[in-house]
Amino acid sequence: MTKMLPAVAVAVAALTLSACGGSGSGGESSASSSSAPPQGAWSVSNCASLDPPTTGAPVPADAVVEGEVATTADLSTAPTVAVLEGAVAISSLVVSDVVAGSGDEVPAGATVTVEYCGVGLDSGAIFDSSWARGTPATFPLSGVIPGWQEGIPGMTPGSRRLLLIPADLAYGNAPPPGSGILPGETLVFVVDLVSSP
Repeated sequence: MTKMLPAVAVAVAALTLSACGGSGSGGESSASSSSAPPQGAWSVSNCASLDPPTTGAPVPADAVVEGEVATTADLSTAPTVAVLEGAVAISSLVVSDVVAGSGDEVPAGATVTVEYCGVGLDSGAIFDSSWARGTPATFPLSGVIPGWQEGIPGMTPGSRRLLLIPADLAYGNAPPPGSGILPGETLVFVVDLVSSP
C-alpha cells in the first residue's frame, strides 16, 4: 500500500510501512481486567477526535484497566483511552480482550475492516483514529507492523481488543516522519473488529 498523508490517516500509513526490527517473539494474551487503576496522573483521550489528551483527568469509571493503560468497553461510542503519566515501556506484546465478539476468528494474514485508535505510551496522545476520521479502515494484516500481525488474529466480529505493542514490534527508533510517534515508543491500540472476509 502507498503511504497516505498524515492529516488523512497517519496510523494506516504508519501501520502499512515496514516496521523496524525483526519479527516478534509472540504475544502475551490476557483477559480484560477491571481492577482499580493505579494511583497517579493520567492522560485521557477520546478517540472521537485528535484533540490533545486531558492530563490529570480521572480514568473513566467504566474503564477496563490493563497495567498502566485503560479503555472503555461501550461499543456504541468511540472509546476513551487513558495512559498513566510516566508509564513504563513494555518489552513484549500484550493482548487484552475488552469485549468478546462472535463468529469466525481472524486468521493470520487476513484482510480486516476495523475501527481503531492509536496512542503513544510516552506522550499519552492519539496519533491517529479511524473514529475521528468517521470511517473504518480496511487492510491486509500481511502489510502492517508485527504487533498487529501478531495481535489481531483470533479476534471475532464485534470484539474490542487492547494492544500494547513494544517498539521492536512497531517502529523501533525510526517512526514514520510526521506520524507523532516518538522514537522507541510503546504503542497502545484499541481495535474494534468490524469484519474479516
